[in-house]
Amino acid sequence: MKRDQPTPPLRADAFEVHRAAVGDGIELAYLHEGRGGLPVVLLHGWPGTKRLWWRNVEPLAAAGFEVIVPDQRGFGESTVPDGPHAYLDLPLAARDLRGLLDALGHERAVLVGGDQGCGVAQDAALRFSGLAIRQVLFNGTSPVLPELYRAHGIPSSQGEEIAAISDHKAIQGGEADALVERLGSDRGRIDYVKSFYQGRVWKEGEPPRNLAGPYSFDDAAAEFMAEPFGDPAVFRSSLGYYEAAERREYLSAPTMLDRVNEAVPTMILYGIEDEIVGPRFTARMEVAHAVRVGPFLVEEAGHFLQWERADVLNRAVAAFCADLL
Repeated sequence: MKRDQPTPPLRADAFEVHRAAVGDGIELAYLHEGRGGLPVVLLHGWPGTKRLWWRNVEPLAAAGFEVIVPDQRGFGESTVPDGPHAYLDLPLAARDLRGLLDALGHERAVLVGGDQGCGVAQDAALRFSGLAIRQVLFNGTSPVLPELYRAHGIPSSQGEEIAAISDHKAIQGGEADALVERLGSDRGRIDYVKSFYQGRVWKEGEPPRNLAGPYSFDDAAAEFMAEPFGDPAVFRSSLGYYEAAERREYLSAPTMLDRVNEAVPTMILYGIEDEIVGPRFTARMEVAHAVRVGPFLVEEAGHFLQWERADVLNRAVAAFCADLL
């Protein structure tokens, strides 16, 4: 069956790009479609930019959402921070999100996030009471609740599970400068990032295994997604998220992912071919969100559910928020 997930042109100008100052000298570049609808913010992770949501913007706007899609600081067309250890971390990203919504005149929004964007949504929902109307979270950062997980018979550390699968966190968080030097050129950086889109196991030296179905990344789509990381400043800045995650002293503030979210209705999705975030992601998310729907397991998708099964995600978000539209 042909799925309803058409792809806008793979060009940077396929949507109008806007900019907003969010504090700290940072401007976020963002897409803004469907104005006047229910605000929804789509939050990318690594290696991502707003381009990852190309298949989601128009369907969600057509469903009645005001679709807001930022590049996080240091990514894509947003400001690259200056200075040593100018890292993006979850608290900074959550504050940037609050600043962007303030600039657009919104107190609240639906938050949708995968990978690190999943963590940003969760942090912002807890950091700013009332900000999140609802959350749709998939294939990403789970809260750090080791004692609670152990009480439920769940392995306590997502980081340890990821390390057993992939070495990308250790390389990008602990050897960032050496990685930058080794890649050495725009083409080298783009090819490195492309390999994350076209493989299932993010492990250096292991051939990519692309298990997904007909709507995964072909070479043109992977090139389009990776192109912003050819910029050496953007690529180096993007690695800062891993450095801050590996070294707590680099965090701008404590994260809010050390507690259960007792209030925000949350839908949990999981692209089942993901071999990155660890096999117990869904179990942890069930424990961490008291008011939850799911988890729902999505076939023919891995880590990048918003692209690989855009049809499922778009309809899930619309159905979860149907009473608000």
